[in-house]
Amino acid sequence: MLINMTLSEFIDETASNSPAPGGGSASALAGALGASLSSMVAELSMGKEMDEGTKNKAKGTIRICKDLIRELKEGVDKDTQAFNRVMDAFKMPKATEDEKNKRSEAIQEAMKEAAELPYETALLCIDVMNVALDMLKAGNKNAASDAAVSGFMGYAALNGAVYNIKINLNSIKDTEYANEMRAQAQGLIKEGDLLLEKIKSAAKETIG
Repeated sequence: MLINMTLSEFIDETASNSPAPGGGSASALAGALGASLSSMVAELSMGKEMDEGTKNKAKGTIRICKDLIRELKEGVDKDTQAFNRVMDAFKMPKATEDEKNKRSEAIQEAMKEAAELPYETALLCIDVMNVALDMLKAGNKNAASDAAVSGFMGYAALNGAVYNIKINLNSIKDTEYANEMRAQAQGLIKEGDLLLEKIKSAAKETIG
């Protein structure tokens, strides 16, 4: 499994001539790292000197981040598995008309899965950005830069996931499905852009 590689191994594998892991897996990993940073800030906000409101906020953030990290880590491998299923579909026999039809159906099904997985990543990355913003506003001020990086990682991962959605939609013949997915993806980008401005504003106010 990719997620069980060392950092060095994962980087080297991504840098190789193998098409996977690619941008989808990298986006999921970036999102997981973003959530990890917000979790760290929350842990650092549990000190004795913190007020009860801050501690309660931090406890909730830790719970949310734990789930985000788990799901995004799973996404690292799921994205590559989805890519491999697309490749397997393209390798199916196409000597007869029946084989061609089965191959085409398999490709379309695999392409939809390959679009839906980064969509799930994108949704999770909106949550990453939200917890980062929360920690910038209410977390340990000494770790504010970590919360800011968390938000920026979430934003990068969100955009990476959306472009992976779009490129797979280009190969989907079901135009109604593709148009609906594009609209939803664009909505997530708009939401992410708004969150990014809030994160920048909170970072400027807290850090300078």
